[in-house]
Amino acid sequence: MSQPETLPPSPSPVPFPFPHRDGLDPLPELAELRRDAPVLQVRLPSGDLAWLVTRHADVRRILADARFSRARATRGEGPRINRTTTLPDSILAADPPEHSRLRRLISPALSARRAEAMRRDIAHLTHDLLARLEPLPRPADLVAHFTRPLPLTVICDLLGTPRVDGDRLDAWNDALRSVTAMTDAEVMAAVAEMTDYLTGLIAAKRAHPGDDMLSVLIAARDEGDRLSEGELVSFCIVLLAGGYGTTADRLAGLVHLLLEQPERYELLCHKPALIPGAIEELLRYAQAVVGANLRVATEDVVLGGVTVKEGEAVVALTSSANHDERVYAEPALLDLTRAAPAHLAFGHGAHFCVGAQLARVQLQEALTGLVNHLPTLHPAGPPEWKRGQITRAPRTLPVTW
Repeated sequence: MSQPETLPPSPSPVPFPFPHRDGLDPLPELAELRRDAPVLQVRLPSGDLAWLVTRHADVRRILADARFSRARATRGEGPRINRTTTLPDSILAADPPEHSRLRRLISPALSARRAEAMRRDIAHLTHDLLARLEPLPRPADLVAHFTRPLPLTVICDLLGTPRVDGDRLDAWNDALRSVTAMTDAEVMAAVAEMTDYLTGLIAAKRAHPGDDMLSVLIAARDEGDRLSEGELVSFCIVLLAGGYGTTADRLAGLVHLLLEQPERYELLCHKPALIPGAIEELLRYAQAVVGANLRVATEDVVLGGVTVKEGEAVVALTSSANHDERVYAEPALLDLTRAAPAHLAFGHGAHFCVGAQLARVQLQEALTGLVNHLPTLHPAGPPEWKRGQITRAPRTLPVTW
């Protein structure tokens, strides 16, 4: 297998991810790369080299091209972002046909029809959370009281797991997303702790199955032999971290962008019918993803005028692709009246986010609830930002109304 150091020599590979910036507005260095160096050699925290890809057409191609392998980026001795456990049994680390087998097991529970069927319950949950928030002393942290508990409750109820302690799950979620925030040993310890916790939940659910996704997955393991035990645990980790952590971060980030300029939030208060399209524009605009899952080329591929050799890694940066001037008019403008733009915030190809429709329903109901319950919502101080992770998101969001 080719090693990452076989990339063409560079006098000084650029360290990646780039230095942290608070906020979700466009990163100027990405605009420069799209213009001048759309396929750039970078050095990852592990010390390995990779190609950073920033233009929409190239990113989209990588995400859909089977010659760029996720399995090669998580198993064996290939290049890595860092040297931590990468859940090699998970759906995120698999290529078709293995990935297709795993995806078929959970797709029905996360389909657009199922997400719509859950909308009423999500709307009721939103109402309840905001009703509890309104009488609290102000300022209040919207992350702690709303943007975190909403997706946490949704995914725990869907899986059939207890509504676990938010602080504990947040710590695990931060570890799974860490690029430089934690040491490799700290990340691996958090993964082991989460694995032990979920192993206990699986044992309890085996003894007392219910009408929920975890019971279905356990049955697929025990009766249909369609899952290994490692795949079962990894599914739970991915669903909790993705279904909760990603949605919670996105919701907090989208609310921050709306409150950052009051006229944005006021527009949705006066015209709530804009919310579905506005969410797509917010997802496109928010440069939340500052790292990416690696893929490794399984053969030589010419990409953006550069030959990516077999065994070399690529980082397909969707948040940069969503600002490509070749695709979007005035991409640096957040226009909530823009016709709902196609974007890559949920990925593309085989690894397109299987929970995208459920995430959309939660975001739509959350913003609808906010503008209805708290039309005077505004910031009460600067947010604290997560650092050293694969995504940018507010850790706190102090607000008043």
